[in-house]
Amino acid sequence: MGMQGLNSNQLLEHWREMRQLIDDAIERWLKELPEAKAIDAARYIAMGGKRLRGFLVLEVARSLGARVEDGLDAAVAVELVHAASLALDDIIDEDITRRGAEAAWVKYGLKKTVMVSNLLIPFAQRIVAERYGEEALRRTVQAWLDISRGEVLDAFTSPEELHPDSYIEMIRLKTGALFRLAAELGVIAAGRYSLIDIASKYGETIGIMYQIADDLRDSNDKEKVRSEPSLQLFLRWLNGSGVNKAYTMIKTLLSKAIDFSIKITGNLHDSYLSHLPGFIVNAMLGWVPQVVTRGTTPDTS
Repeated sequence: MGMQGLNSNQLLEHWREMRQLIDDAIERWLKELPEAKAIDAARYIAMGGKRLRGFLVLEVARSLGARVEDGLDAAVAVELVHAASLALDDIIDEDITRRGAEAAWVKYGLKKTVMVSNLLIPFAQRIVAERYGEEALRRTVQAWLDISRGEVLDAFTSPEELHPDSYIEMIRLKTGALFRLAAELGVIAAGRYSLIDIASKYGETIGIMYQIADDLRDSNDKEKVRSEPSLQLFLRWLNGSGVNKAYTMIKTLLSKAIDFSIKITGNLHDSYLSHLPGFIVNAMLGWVPQVVTRGTTPDTS
């Protein structure tokens, strides 16, 4: 569908449709897990969520002429890695809820949650390797390595030991890596390997923007701030300037992401890609169904 005259409801409805396709595909893939007894726990870990990373895979692929089916397995793999990382994150942060329900480690215990999460990650990597080949697998492994490096930096270093500006590097690793992978796999699914580098920048920029928005929202929760070093580092990064620094950075990253999208598609109105960055930050900050694009400033009141 052309993008001239796009309205927020069209994009919102399209996202809902794609999210359902991803959910259905995840359910099919989980039935293929080598350990049948782990399926219920894996399903619990993978359930729910906005599927924004999987959505990004599909939209990059579609914008380059691929079918939804071409990118669907990659979307599943990205979402399984994301779900496993969240389950492990909840253990590290001692969060007892996730998406309005008991965290997986509360429901299934620490041992089973760690084991099933560790099963889901190579399972996702196998999907990528078998469906998309060596380059896709290499980038999937790199993304998981970056996520793990970010988590180690978070867990083993107190915020006071880090320069406030290291906040951006930490979230680039922890969050930017998986959004980066989503865009890369979308390009690979479409067979447009020459665009991988620009897609990497597009995805990573969205991921950093997303995490700033996430931390902006969570920084209002005093208990979360007390228990999560990454939020303490976020507040140090703000450095007394208040939330305006975060909103300014989001706006800057949003503009960069839109520029990258134009380089991918060659036309601002050629696909959803130029609208996705705003849609994704809206989803995090609760502005949906408004669509933020270049030259607009969201109402943050």
